Amino acid sequence: MGIPRVGCASHRLILAVKALLALYEADVCEVQRLMKQLKTLSEGAKLRLVTPLRPVLRQQTRWGSTHAMLRRYFELRGFLSMDDDELAEFLPSPTTRSRPKALLNELSDCESVSLALQGDDVDLLGARDLLDGLIAVKPILKTYIGASANIIHSPVFESGCRKGLAGDAAKLLRDEKTAIGPFLQGVECEPQVVALQKEGFAEHILKKSKVKPCVASYPLVSAIPPTSNRVERLFSVARAMIGHERQALSPLAVEMLLFLKVNASYWDVEVVDRCV
Repeated sequence: MGIPRVGCASHRLILAVKALLALYEADVCEVQRLMKQLKTLSEGAKLRLVTPLRPVLRQQTRWGSTHAMLRRYFELRGFLSMDDDELAEFLPSPTTRSRPKALLNELSDCESVSLALQGDDVDLLGARDLLDGLIAVKPILKTYIGASANIIHSPVFESGCRKGLAGDAAKLLRDEKTAIGPFLQGVECEPQVVALQKEGFAEHILKKSKVKPCVASYPLVSAIPPTSNRVERLFSVARAMIGHERQALSPLAVEMLLFLKVNASYWDVEVVDRCV
């Protein structure tokens, strides 16, 4: 197509976390096995006598459920007795107990970044800062969330956008300028002041060193979303708001309803009634 595309930062993070979880698969399965045992009638009854907390199972389609399961495991561990013969064989051994804790800490960092990426005020520069911060503490994730990862469709375009957002347009390389050229709005130059009298040689040198070079402006780059979370929310709203009735609606009607729903903050009922 010849058009640069920006990949979803949240999707890259999901792929990175999946690769991380693969290293701890045996430990996660061990905790999952324990949680299933705690959901049985006998063990569940024992657990209800000492705490209102309930076991949590992980789901294969959501890595966040693995984080929730590990967190609940450490919350319940103090209520689990090694003297319980029916439960003892399901408890992780003391030698491997540190690995789930390490994974929990790493997933907590990933979840924090994931929630931040879902914010409406995050741009490409902010997303890159978040992912780079995560790479600093877990370099293994660089394969998927690094700035030059193989899964990035247009790394030059994204790099140029980040420099434009950071105010470093003067540092743009030639290929980066070409990639974000359609977003160029103008070139800002510092106005030159005409001297009323002839300057000395020294004054001319000092004044010349303080003159800022002309800098290109790319304001529309900030409108590029770093994730597809808004689109996913739109699909969720469509299913929750319209339900199965959407099959009987025309595409135009569905589009109108979703448009009104997503942008409801811009108008009230009276405005909609006058327009419709």
